[in-house]
Amino acid sequence: MRFSWFQNQDNVVYADVNEFAETFGKETGVQNFREKLDSFRADPVKEGILLKGKKRTTLKLFIPDLYFDDKEEKLEMGDTVWVYMGEYYPCYCVYWPQEEANVNDKAVPAYKFFSNAKCDYFPCHKVDDKTSFNCMFCYCPLYALGDKCGGNYKYLDNGIKDCSNCMVPHRKNSYDFITARFSDLAELAKKTC
Repeated sequence: MRFSWFQNQDNVVYADVNEFAETFGKETGVQNFREKLDSFRADPVKEGILLKGKKRTTLKLFIPDLYFDDKEEKLEMGDTVWVYMGEYYPCYCVYWPQEEANVNDKAVPAYKFFSNAKCDYFPCHKVDDKTSFNCMFCYCPLYALGDKCGGNYKYLDNGIKDCSNCMVPHRKNSYDFITARFSDLAELAKKTC
C-alpha cells in the first residue's frame, strides 16, 4: 500500500458506519461486517487485518496513523478505520457519528454541535455561558451573503463587514438556521454565462 495513493482524495470515500456496514457487508459477502469493524476499532493492530468474503473478495481493515506511523504527514481522519480492497477500488474511510451531546441538559445531535474549549480563541465572542457556545461554524458560511445573512453585523467605514457582535453561528441550535441558507450560498456561487 502506497501512502501517496491514500493522499489523493479521489481515491477515498467517507462512509458513515451506520449507512455503510450492512450494505457493504452484503456486497462483499463478509458476514458480521459491522461487528468486525467495531471489534477492530476497539482493538486495532498496526498491520491491520484481512477479511475474506464469500464473493471472492478480500479486504483490509487498517488505521492509517498506525500503519503509516513512520510518516510525518497524517491523512485526514487517519485515526479511524479504513477499508481497502486495492488501488482499483475506492478506499472507505469509516466514521462513527458521535452520540448526542448534552448542551445545558438538552440533547443536541453531535453533528449539530461542537465546542472546542481547547482552542486558543475559545470563546471567540463574549458570552455568559461557555457550555452552550457552538464552534461548528467557526467561520460563518453566511458571511458571504453580505447584508442578507440574517445576523447582527455592521459595516465599518472602510466597507468591511464586522460580525463581532453576532452570535448566529455560535448558538447551540444554529445548525438548522445556517444549513437552511445553503441554497442562497449556492445561488451566490453559481457561475453566470
